[in-house]
Amino acid sequence: MTAEVGGDDRLLETLQRLLGVQAVEMRPMLDEASSLVAAALAADKVDVFLYEAASDSLVAMGTSATELGQRQHELGLNRLPVANGGPTVRVFLTGEPYQSSRTDRDPDQLRGVVDGLGVRSQMDVPLDVDGRRRGVLSAESRQPDFFTQRDLRFLAAVAGWIGVVTHRAELSEQVAAEAERRGRRQVVDELARLTPREREVVVLIAEGLTNAEIALRLTVVEGTVANHVEHILRKLKLRSRTQVAVWAVEHGLYRLPAADSDA
Repeated sequence: MTAEVGGDDRLLETLQRLLGVQAVEMRPMLDEASSLVAAALAADKVDVFLYEAASDSLVAMGTSATELGQRQHELGLNRLPVANGGPTVRVFLTGEPYQSSRTDRDPDQLRGVVDGLGVRSQMDVPLDVDGRRRGVLSAESRQPDFFTQRDLRFLAAVAGWIGVVTHRAELSEQVAAEAERRGRRQVVDELARLTPREREVVVLIAEGLTNAEIALRLTVVEGTVANHVEHILRKLKLRSRTQVAVWAVEHGLYRLPAADSDA
């Protein structure tokens, strides 16, 4: 059983470590947070379950780096369909915490948790993100009578801070996604400035061809190619053929040949 003493110190230390998590992507951040909480509770497994509307399931977006955590993923118990019920789903639906010292005696407990994972003690608390219930923070042990009421209060307090860092990670992902969308829109806009023939000329410039060689390739006179090059430079606000070649690579019109690997 975890110690009753030092609860405040344990909570403070865990919160400090949570706020110091450097990962910004969702899964690595929640995996690290789960491992921190598992260490503080001496739990065999801690999960951050978030609701996934597309599958109507609670999905373990973060799992402690423990043997039982790995076993859970091997058995597919990292996804809990709401339709299957169970204590964790009930906590998500009602917002009421759950604690059991003998999960094998709980008729509502999922058999995969009891028989597949060998869980005997479990705590679940609701997880709110940005003021909305989004999932459940769950801690489990293979030992019966393992967690205390203080452990449950600790888990509830930590859940609030995990909600904060989850929101931070979601905002970071949204900013990154929006930047990517803006980048894609910019690429599309810049490509749209050029006619299909001008895009052909851009690719041939990137290949290193001269105006005369481009004219031969496209079966046009060299003066026509010169006009295309002038239009391309003006439309893209570039100053040299080298810049055009770089632009072609950056915008996916031309792929640099693989370097020879002869040794």
